[in-house]
Amino acid sequence: MRRVRVPLPHYPFHPPHPLILLPNYPYLGSCNFFERRFRGFAYRCDSCDFDLHGTCALLQVSVASNFPTCLHQHPLFFVQNHDEEVINDCCGCKNPLSGPIYHCSDCTYPTIFNLHKKCAESSLEIQHPYDRKHPLTLLSAPAATHRLDCSCYLCKIQWDGFVYSCSICNFDLTLDDFLAPKEITFSSHGHHRVLLLKQISFVCDSCGIAGDHSPYLYIMCNLVVHKKCISMPRNIMITRHHHVISHSFYLQEDQFEDWMCRICYEEVDMRYGGCCCSNSDCIYIFHVHCATNKAIWDGTIISEVDERCKEAPCEYRNLITDGVEQMSIGEDMVAVEIKKCVS
Repeated sequence: MRRVRVPLPHYPFHPPHPLILLPNYPYLGSCNFFERRFRGFAYRCDSCDFDLHGTCALLQVSVASNFPTCLHQHPLFFVQNHDEEVINDCCGCKNPLSGPIYHCSDCTYPTIFNLHKKCAESSLEIQHPYDRKHPLTLLSAPAATHRLDCSCYLCKIQWDGFVYSCSICNFDLTLDDFLAPKEITFSSHGHHRVLLLKQISFVCDSCGIAGDHSPYLYIMCNLVVHKKCISMPRNIMITRHHHVISHSFYLQEDQFEDWMCRICYEEVDMRYGGCCCSNSDCIYIFHVHCATNKAIWDGTIISEVDERCKEAPCEYRNLITDGVEQMSIGEDMVAVEIKKCVS
């Protein structure tokens, strides 16, 4: 096999030996930089059994020598232009990666370690209204001081990302909570939403589920809402219903024959927000958390409700037989193909 030495600049991720371009295309292998299988051009070091995807070789990479070892034991590389090469979430805030990132080449699947630039450059110590008496220290994970039956919100969601922590008060704050905007105004709703930086028990007026910290207040509307619920879209499409589903903070008591959620078949609390069919002739109602479940909603948002969806007759749909292609054999109907499956 003929190989060509690559006039590649000094590559900080693999400094010991030069990388050789493999002329056989496409090459099927696993990139040692982002721990991903690939098929395409490859650079290789036989001495180290090291493969590098062609795209990764062109990344602007530098050693992040000033990253604190208390947050991660291995050296990190700063990647300026990763584009879509990284598919894992940020290990700090647990949100999808975008923009420049910090990457650890020593951590391999399934313990891949990547950070947003803003998360990697977070202050190691802060003062915060949550705990006015003590500074909060940045940790790579919640301290192992929580009881097995701890009911704090971090234990409820099994949080394993970065936290700002006070060991004296046994209090932790996620990066997402720390970076949450203090005020928000959406074009669809002219009033301000103000973040209340307190540990406080409340029931979300958007979804009807209890919360215990940092709600957003709709001052003019007298509403209290989870941070995750402030971006709840007005109209969506779900797999369990053929009309547009609309979210409302106020559900009329006489609007429905009963208050049973058509997904989980448990009662919807009319004192709080919920989702219902946009068709006036349809009496379908849903819990917000049921309608937005990933198994039910694929993230499709309807910016404007199609009038045909409102006016279409509300016919009963069988979610099992609607997804089956059938053919007749004599007087019997036989299933020949499953077109879709609803979990």
